Amino acid sequence: MEWLQRFAIEATRSDALVYRDNHLQLLCAGLLGECGSVNAEIKKMDREREAYPYYLGRLLEEMGDFLWYLVRLLTVRLGSAEAIQSLPNASQKERKDGVALAIDLAQATNELVQMVAKGEDKSVLASAGKIWELLLRIATLHGIKLESVADQNVQKTQSRWAAKKTYTRLFDEDFPKEEQLPRKFSVVFIERVRGSRVEVLLRYGDVNIGDRLTDNMHDADDYRFHDVFHFAHAAILGWSPVVRSILRCKRKSNSDIDENQDGARAIVVEEAIAAAVFGRAKNMKFYEGLQQVDFDLLKQIKELVSGFEVEHLPMWQWEVAILEGYRVFRQLRASRGGEVTWDLGARSLEWRPPA
Repeated sequence: MEWLQRFAIEATRSDALVYRDNHLQLLCAGLLGECGSVNAEIKKMDREREAYPYYLGRLLEEMGDFLWYLVRLLTVRLGSAEAIQSLPNASQKERKDGVALAIDLAQATNELVQMVAKGEDKSVLASAGKIWELLLRIATLHGIKLESVADQNVQKTQSRWAAKKTYTRLFDEDFPKEEQLPRKFSVVFIERVRGSRVEVLLRYGDVNIGDRLTDNMHDADDYRFHDVFHFAHAAILGWSPVVRSILRCKRKSNSDIDENQDGARAIVVEEAIAAAVFGRAKNMKFYEGLQQVDFDLLKQIKELVSGFEVEHLPMWQWEVAILEGYRVFRQLRASRGGEVTWDLGARSLEWRPPA
């Protein structure tokens, strides 16, 4: 199975846990966790097939994560990826439904983890063979090929943990200059207090742009500075329907792009992303001192942008946009304003204190 060997190499490259002292234990915990996720998707399929349209895609993803942990565990425990080549190619066991197979998979996975804990290497490979057989049977039952599962997992890991990070081409490069996001742009965030109302306005030169924003909540949390997140999207992703609306640089020369990529629905989606990330960030000191964004949030964002031009951007690029946006947001928040400059050529976002 050449594809499995290739997958093992890619899984080794994308293993972010390898430098941890408890690497093997983390792989065991991850395998058990992903087994539970596979079981959950199969249960949902049995319980609410018609009401769960994303079932097959989610099962593919969870099986891919399970396969990743299985291959990494075998490689680390046995010292070589070559061992996985001895796994069986097919199953001739009695036919079972998906839930029964899922239960068998859980039992076999628990047995494998116990073998690893005991250091019984010969039993490890035999136990892994049972798991492999069950995976094949589950895949066959649902019309899935494990090679496709592995390929999809590789695409996901490369999107999240790319070996070489190259920014994607800007979406508006082929459009007239007046319809492009400004390649360099500076705007001043000014906080004003009017009675009990605290608002932020944006000023470009001598002109106010956009709307005056408040937190729109009883408990003040400085969301009124949130336009900086849209500027981060523009600077790092080269995408922001909100900024295009504010700066009046929608791509009017192409009616399809104007309506479907720069229109109201795209604006709503971007605002939803900003609000969803903010809700998570509030509980994490707005990402202060952190170098990464949790995987589940990045996957949620990818689902939200499905169907829009930005859907093909890698997750690492979204992570950079979020972390850079919050770095500058913290500076704005601490100084109650300031000048924010983006450079699309450098994919950078910078803050300077208010004059």
